[in-house]
Amino acid sequence: MEPYLTKNGYRIFRCGSCELRMTEFANHYEEFVRRFYQEGYFTGDPKYGAFTEYEKDKGNIIRNLSVILKHLKFYKPGGTLLDAGCAMGYMVEAALKAGYDAYGFDPSSYALSRADASVRKRLKEHTVKSAVYPKNRFDVVTLTDVFEHLHEPRADLVKLASLLKPGGLVVIATGNTDSLAARLFGWRWTFYIPPQHLYFYNKSNLTQVLEMSGLTPVHWFSVGKWLSFGYILHLAHVSSHVPGTDAVYRLAKRTGTDRIPLWVPLGDNIVVIARKIG
Repeated sequence: MEPYLTKNGYRIFRCGSCELRMTEFANHYEEFVRRFYQEGYFTGDPKYGAFTEYEKDKGNIIRNLSVILKHLKFYKPGGTLLDAGCAMGYMVEAALKAGYDAYGFDPSSYALSRADASVRKRLKEHTVKSAVYPKNRFDVVTLTDVFEHLHEPRADLVKLASLLKPGGLVVIATGNTDSLAARLFGWRWTFYIPPQHLYFYNKSNLTQVLEMSGLTPVHWFSVGKWLSFGYILHLAHVSSHVPGTDAVYRLAKRTGTDRIPLWVPLGDNIVVIARKIG
């Protein structure tokens, strides 16, 4: 590993052979996630570099998740689904509507407390490490905008794969370091937000992690996203550090234009559907 960049006081290293990037992280991970992913993370506290108003963005989030579910349906049109890192349960809601028997878990007690009553009983408070489910239980495990947060991605993926039935599917959506946006924006790329994002992948090294975990990719695609104007400005300020965007964000909040949904076709998010071998 060689030094690649420093951001938010954290060093990010790059592997010279496979191009995997990794945040130098010395904290106790299990304690960190339970402390970090609380109210401020979802409500715009700038020290987190995360969401502005997660609950108000629910429509955009479900709209984005529905695109992934449409691809999934071609390979697995129904069955049991577990969403790892479910936050407030929006994937569970979307998957239930799409015909799956869906469940989820997340380490954030705050996020789970804000889940809709219709899905709350389907959600549990866990990290991947602490999650307890029967082996060979699920047809699908999803990790949407979650895999980059994991401290031990291979070990976590092996565990999640053990929860799948033979031939079951894992769906991972994460940033792509080979994307044009990542190359153009460099350190300002919004996926580079340590300490919450710990690993940064491309198609090649993510394939290696999947195969080492007993999974084989069957389908890849890139996605854009629907985002609120306010969320775009917030990310430009707290993650990309673009001068003046905080003032524009405050103006948008005052005028109500922060809620305008915008299609952002950067294509810097890759999604892979991978099948359990055996």
